[in-house]
Formats: sequence, C-alpha cells, structure tokens
Amino acid sequence: MNTGLSILVVEDQIRERDAMIRLLRSEGYRATGASNHREAIQAFDSPVDLVVCDLRLGQDDGLTVLRRWRSEKPTVPVLMVTAYGDIHSAVEAMKLGATDYLTKPLKPEELLVLLNRYLPMRMRGVQDVAIDIGGIGKMIGQSEKMKDVFKQILRVASSDATVLITGESGTGKELVASAIHENSRRKDASFVAVNVSALPDALIESELFGYVRGAFTGAQENREGRFRAAHRGTLFMDEIGDLPLTLQPKLLRVLESYSFAPVGTNIESSVDIRLIAATSRQIAEMIHQDQFRIDLYHRLNVLSIELPPLRERPEDIPILVDHFLRDCAKRHLRDVPEVAPELLGYLTQYDWPGNVRQLRNAIENMVVMGEERMLTLRDLPKYLSGNPQTESFSSRRIPMNLHELERDAILSALKKSFGNRTHAAHTLGISVRTLQRKLKLWGVESPGGTQSSADEIAED
Repeated sequence: MNTGLSILVVEDQIRERDAMIRLLRSEGYRATGASNHREAIQAFDSPVDLVVCDLRLGQDDGLTVLRRWRSEKPTVPVLMVTAYGDIHSAVEAMKLGATDYLTKPLKPEELLVLLNRYLPMRMRGVQDVAIDIGGIGKMIGQSEKMKDVFKQILRVASSDATVLITGESGTGKELVASAIHENSRRKDASFVAVNVSALPDALIESELFGYVRGAFTGAQENREGRFRAAHRGTLFMDEIGDLPLTLQPKLLRVLESYSFAPVGTNIESSVDIRLIAATSRQIAEMIHQDQFRIDLYHRLNVLSIELPPLRERPEDIPILVDHFLRDCAKRHLRDVPEVAPELLGYLTQYDWPGNVRQLRNAIENMVVMGEERMLTLRDLPKYLSGNPQTESFSSRRIPMNLHELERDAILSALKKSFGNRTHAAHTLGISVRTLQRKLKLWGVESPGGTQSSADEIAED
C-alpha cells in the first residue's frame, strides 16, 4: 500500500533522524532525511508526499521550513515534532498551517497513525488508484471500531433474529441495516426502510400495517403497508424510540405472531419478515420513564450493534472525505478538488455532532460552492463552529462532556440559522423532530424565536 510514497524527515539529531527513517522504510515508505533548513528546501525538487519536521533544528527554526513548504508546496502535509514542554510552539505551528504535530519522545505507533490519517488524500493526487480500505456494503472505514462493526454485521446477517442498532443520529444506522440485508439469505427480496420520527403519529399505523377501503376519510382503496411490502425481505424501522406508546403493543404482537390486521379490518394476514430497528435515543431511560415498553425492547434487542460516533474514530475521516469528494463531484458534474492539508487537519479534529451525515453535507457544500481547484479553510461552511483561520484547531480543547457538546452544537446551529429549526437540523445532520425533542428536554426555545411549522416537520 505504501510503495512509492515518499516522506522527508527534517531532524538535526542524527540518531533520531536515522531511527525514524528506518521505521518508515520498514513500513514500506521511501524515506529521506534533512538536517537543517537549507537541506529541507533543497528537497523541493524531489517528489515528497509528506514532511515530518522538528521545531528545533539547532541554529535553524522548524517554523521557517514550515512556512516555505506551505508557500511552495501547499498540498504536502507537514507534521511538526516538538518537545513535551513546548506545546505552545506546536500551537503556533498549527496556526501557520501545520497539518498536525507529535511530541517527544516520539512514539512509533502515534507517527504511523498520523501517516495513515493524512497520506490517503495524497495517494489520490500522486496516482489514481483505489484506496485499500475496509468496508462492507456502502460503509467504509479502517478504524478498529469500524472493523469490529463489520464483523458484527456479518455474524448477524447469518441469523434471522431481530436486530437493534443503536448510535447517535447520523452515524449510518440505515447503512448497517442495508448491509445486514445484503449479506443475508433475504438479499434477493425487498429491503423496506421507514423512519418513524418522520411520520406524523396519526399516520404511523396505516403506513406500517396498511388499510382497507373506507377505513377513514380519504381511504378510497386498499393499500398495503410497509410490513406487507417487506414480505420475505427485511423491514428497517429507524428511530423506533419515537414509536407512539399506543402502537407499541401492536408491534409487539406482530413480532410474536408475525401476523397483523390492516387498519379498518379485523382480518389478519401472516407476513414473513426480518425486522431491524434502530434508535438514537436511550431506550433504558425511556423504559424508566414509562415511555417505552420493556417487553417490546426485549423483543427488539435479540441481537444488537452499537455504532461509534465519528469523533471516536477520526482515522476514518480522511477516507470518508475522499469518498464524499468523489461522490459529490460526480453527482454535481464537477472535477474532484484537491484538499489542502490544513483543511483535512481541521476536518479530522472537528467534533462532528451530526456525525457522518454532517461531514457529508459539509463536503457537498464545499464541492458545490468552492471556486478553486483546491479546497482550503476558506471554503468551510459558515455554520461549522469556530473560526479555523485564527483559532487553534488542535484536539486540545476545553474538556466538555457529551451532553454539553451536543447542547452547545445545537444551540450554536440554531443561533446561526436565526432560529430556523429546519435549517439548523440540516446543518447538524439530524431530523427536525430530534432537534425539537432535545430542546423540549432542555426546556429552551430556539434562539431568535422562530418556530418550525407543521410543514417543516412533515418535510423532514
């Protein structure tokens, strides 16, 4: 995988420089060394895919090397190496355009993680080859957490048992369900997906179970529901936690008998389906609050898969960025743009409260709105928090727990959307109903006072 990728090591200490070069060569990279600013500049004429540069180079300053590489070779990632007690210099380097930094004593595994994070984007620029990554179905990832998810999908697919997929909004739960279906014995039958949170409560029952002519005003003919449409295939019910309490007993009975009666009749029919449900809510808390039936939960949770949020697998972000760039460019009839190293660094270290969906939306925004061949920090959508051009975007942030991060992200998005919940939900990569539920839980109104209309909810 690493054949042909060249790394320049700028380090004035011979022992440390040689040790790093040996490590890189043992991993299949072409590694060369430079001991000072002059030798590093001379390397401009050679093909280099990534630079590892010490901040202190004897009489020279590593920041000088950084400035020249940023000016002359802006697409080449530059990783700065600094002493543990000199973190403020590393922060200054990030402001000047360094892609990332490492602290001494240098740990080989940390260096290799950063190489895996930043080099895939250079591979596309050097040669148009497929990136050797793991994946299943439409899901991609190379992190250990995602590899574990892929293994779980294959194990679960061999069974016909009900599955409950949990994870934050935007983590890709429907893709997991689809991958399970495509690897199961039901793959030649229908995969039917329904988002419970997107349906008005009054329509959920008829959407799921269908209805007969005359069942209610406007029912002029029989209509089959999602359960019947998924016969011999897979039914995916997203956001099952939003299923009204009044309908939960009927769903429980269907899972027990695999038979149901459409709205407007007592005549039951059998159905052969595999049910996969998903939720971003804490079902255990809902059970405690009498909002979800515990017997239904146990019926749904026969097999379970938990999806990690994007912030817990940042090593997957570069390959996701590359995938979304290609996909969005193809759909919008654009050339695939390059990505500046500092932008990729920002995207990799951003928290992404809306997870993969929010990342995809951000990439699409930049592909459509970008005017240059290379995307930079200036192309970031305005709704992403912080000012990346002036603020340090290293991962050393003020500690916040998950709930504080979520609340801050949602309220910030609402403020920047002037209180428009539909726009705020779209930028975060979550549904309007999920956003409304969070606001109700916190007892707050939208900044700016704009309320979502029924049309906005239905549209979502």
